[in-house]
Amino acid sequence: MQETGRVDSRDSLLRAARTRLRSAGLDYADEDALVLVERALGLSRAELLADPDSPVPAPEASRVRDWVERFAAGEPLAYLEGSVGFRHLELAVDGRVLVPRADSEALVDLGLEALAGRTAPQVIDVGTGSGCLLLALLDECPAATGLGLDCSRDALAVAKANAARCALSDRAAFAESDWLSAADAESADLIVSNPPYVEPGEALGYGVAEYEPALALFTPEGAPLHAYQALVEQAPRVLLPGGALLLEVGAGRADAVAALAARNGFSERGRRRDLGGIERALLLGRD
Repeated sequence: MQETGRVDSRDSLLRAARTRLRSAGLDYADEDALVLVERALGLSRAELLADPDSPVPAPEASRVRDWVERFAAGEPLAYLEGSVGFRHLELAVDGRVLVPRADSEALVDLGLEALAGRTAPQVIDVGTGSGCLLLALLDECPAATGLGLDCSRDALAVAKANAARCALSDRAAFAESDWLSAADAESADLIVSNPPYVEPGEALGYGVAEYEPALALFTPEGAPLHAYQALVEQAPRVLLPGGALLLEVGAGRADAVAALAARNGFSERGRRRDLGGIERALLLGRD
């Protein structure tokens, strides 16, 4: 709480943020402090640093301190801001959905290649969450329509709001579903999914397990390929002839998922690495 009569400057808030984040043991405390202060104040980096002694009104200073404390506890910046950029879209996010990661953009690249040349393609996104994969594909493939499926009503509410936010509601529908159960037979040229693939106890980034929805993150104990098994079993009913199944996979899991898919009649059509060089996207088809 701001002391009576005390006026914070941009520089004093930044120094306090650095001190707090360093005490929390964050690896990039100084850079994180800069990002938090500039975002909380709505300033560019140049504006923040150009006039360090500029006084900050009490409400804005209070927001900075609140964000710093929450970030120090592990809450993602995207939840603090309430939105995150993904491809060409700005999507609303909160604790009901995973924060879209840049690594998942590898699926969009591979998905667009799979849709190329198809007339009015139909896309189904299983476990749509924020809607990031479905909405990015529709945004970059204007002839496509899509259906986002999720077992979480809370997540579907976020996805629907994002479709409206991105002016894509006319091409994107959403439904509550256990995997592909709500999808019609032969209704998709492309099924895309970023399913839960983190094994319980597996190391995650700072604050991920504490703040992001466990349902979208973790596999059942002892069943690391559970989600993929459900998808490769159910996808053949839903795919149109020549259609494809596009999956996000965790580090080192691409071969195991490809082998599982092969046992269920799929052949591999392609892979795509993420920004860190990890095989992240796996495209599968049926002959």
